[in-house]
Amino acid sequence: MEVLTAQLDILVRNTISIVSLFILALIMGKRLISELNFLDFIVGITIGSIAASLSIDRTISISHGIFSLIIWGLIPILIFKVTLNNDHARRLFDGTSVVVIEKGKILEENLKKEKYNVNNLIEELRLGGVFDISDVESAILETNGRLSIQLKAEKLPVTKQDLNIAVKQQGLFANVIMDGKILNEQLRLIDRNERWLLSEINNRNIRVEDIVLASVDKQGNLYIDLKEDSTNHH
Repeated sequence: MEVLTAQLDILVRNTISIVSLFILALIMGKRLISELNFLDFIVGITIGSIAASLSIDRTISISHGIFSLIIWGLIPILIFKVTLNNDHARRLFDGTSVVVIEKGKILEENLKKEKYNVNNLIEELRLGGVFDISDVESAILETNGRLSIQLKAEKLPVTKQDLNIAVKQQGLFANVIMDGKILNEQLRLIDRNERWLLSEINNRNIRVEDIVLASVDKQGNLYIDLKEDSTNHH
């Protein structure tokens, strides 16, 4: 009986931890799970540690664990409010972007200040598709650790505008049916409606519930993938 009680307690704790993390993620928004700055990194690790401890450590009361999660969940929200219109606070919490290459020259002093070495720089350049450092006009190390690269003018790719070639606006690409369900929000984004979609599907003698995925490309063509196979129907 005691073992069953302990297992039930752990089940309840894990459920509460998962639900709490999900709610906090919704409240804090996408930033915490995208590109992290230093503060986001600390908050994310701490919240994860608290949730893990709450889920298995029976010496921690559930109320105390939830209260701690709420406190740490509110920290980035409060700091965002403070830094929104305060440049000094924003620099303190988010840091500043640093120029590491200027006019084709590596700025070693700036690299040292950011605890960055030349190998790190070259690796980031390669990840950005640049394999010859002499092609770089400037590079900036952003607050999230990513490297923004500006190529020299003669190394920039030629665009259709450079060649005076007229182009048409491509528009949006949208998934309009997924797992047999019509996504009306996606239809609205591309100025289509459910009546148009059903008409297109009926013309092909296909049922909505038989569709795994239906997409409208940038030219307005409908592509359908059925549950029975992976063939695209035009």
